[in-house]
Amino acid sequence: MSKPRIKIGRNINLDFIQLYKSTWDKIHVETDVFRYKVENLREKIVNEKYLLQLNPDRSMKRRIPEQIENICQPFDENKFNFTKASIEETMFIIVNDDNDVDEHVVLVNVSPISRYHSLLCPSMYKCLPQIVTKDSLQLTIEIMFCVRDHNIRIGFNSLCGLASVNHLHYHIFIEKNILPIETVKCKHLKGPVYILDDYPVPGFCFEVTPQINEPSENIYKLIDVLLKKSIAHNIFITRGQSVMGDGDIVRVVIWPRKSSSGAKQLAAFNVAVCELSGWFPVYDIECFEKLTAKELEDELRKWKYDRFEDLCEDIKQLY
Repeated sequence: MSKPRIKIGRNINLDFIQLYKSTWDKIHVETDVFRYKVENLREKIVNEKYLLQLNPDRSMKRRIPEQIENICQPFDENKFNFTKASIEETMFIIVNDDNDVDEHVVLVNVSPISRYHSLLCPSMYKCLPQIVTKDSLQLTIEIMFCVRDHNIRIGFNSLCGLASVNHLHYHIFIEKNILPIETVKCKHLKGPVYILDDYPVPGFCFEVTPQINEPSENIYKLIDVLLKKSIAHNIFITRGQSVMGDGDIVRVVIWPRKSSSGAKQLAAFNVAVCELSGWFPVYDIECFEKLTAKELEDELRKWKYDRFEDLCEDIKQLY
């Protein structure tokens, strides 16, 4: 069964969202690949800031995550990986040009956080481990430039940062609500790097515009430091306010964090890329009703990388 092949680039005018939504909906309605159906999730905004969505099925019915001990753990073909996904789970294939044999596959997430949650698997058949590559990062930025829709977000969880499968993949979300990370003020660190100002978990922010050629070059320099230092991390790519407070740009936010390896997780929610952005998929109905902004922020702060200030000094040396 052949799947659509589409080209992505900042100069390509493609109704990506229409294709994306219609394909996802068709698979959701006409197949049984999903572990549960996502209809109308209950949601609310806490303290005029944090988005909570109730999704108990994700906790109970998702695939058991792989045990991860190292952020640079090699790919293991004997464990679950996305080449083992059924053809019915494939939405479409992204290529860089007509002659490109390198296939970036978009799959539905069979255990979705919310409606239209899917997985982007760059160079899927190369069987790369869950470690950011410069090319894959550039691909996600090109998608953001091509789509130009405020509702699309792309996230990445590193190994030991709540990634559940050791096969290179990013999460694609469609979410109508504005998230806290999209408006938080930032302070200049050095060069193209900013740091989040007065946010529960400190992180780095890059401002990306179509005028910047190969933005992944500068961003990957920082990620490479995290990899060499074995620091778990989460990445969120979204549209938001300019770090200077004016205009609308693409923000790439990177949080270094404590490792999740062997850590006890909460029953209500885990802290991965969505939660760090201010969007909390909650598994427990009582917690959904009662969680306060302070409790949410307190849990986020537990995952702060303890030597963030020292890391900032290392990052300054890159630019």
